[in-house]
Amino acid sequence: MNTSTLTTSAANLADDRIDFLGKTYGMLALCIAAGSAGAYFSMGMAFPQEHPWMMLGLMIGGIFGVQAVRHVSGLNFAALLAFGAITGLAISPLVGFVAARSEMLVAQAFLTTAAAFVGLTAYVFISRKDFSFLKGFVWTGLIAMIVLGLSNYFFFESSTLQLAMSGMGVLLFSAFILYDTSSILREYPSNEYIAAALTLYLDVFLLFQNLLVMFGMLGGDD
Repeated sequence: MNTSTLTTSAANLADDRIDFLGKTYGMLALCIAAGSAGAYFSMGMAFPQEHPWMMLGLMIGGIFGVQAVRHVSGLNFAALLAFGAITGLAISPLVGFVAARSEMLVAQAFLTTAAAFVGLTAYVFISRKDFSFLKGFVWTGLIAMIVLGLSNYFFFESSTLQLAMSGMGVLLFSAFILYDTSSILREYPSNEYIAAALTLYLDVFLLFQNLLVMFGMLGGDD
């Protein structure tokens, strides 16, 4: 294989990766838009507030659904947007609760999430650092958050614990953004842009949710 062939092959690989990243972040942006629209148009609906466990089940089912059709052109795009809308529906009671205290708190949570995501993503891209070493931390932290959340919901009902968990969640899902972005850059095949966008969307959504809880509990009425 001559030098010209190697150069062409490297250029094709680079173009393929750029195309993959463009699709991933384009899909992520559209999914965030779908989630925002879902939250806005479902504001005030009783269903998500009255059936939180059903909403959780729909979100979990949605994750599996998107993964199942991620290689089916057209359907994968529709499934990802539908999942975004479902998460917006699920979080609308929390958004409404915090907005009732102060709409500025919702805006602050959204802008903080955006700034954190852009900053952390830029750091991974610029530093080219491999954050795979965070794997044990993020997954252990996620399990701990689930156990603490269920314990607080069924037994303790402590607002102090809820606030502490929200702070932990902000740190945890910030770490997930570093870990997942690094993994997407290094490990994801070029045809997995839907799975990559879904992964990043979950990080953004859960970071926003924890910031919203934290700002809502700490923020005062205007």
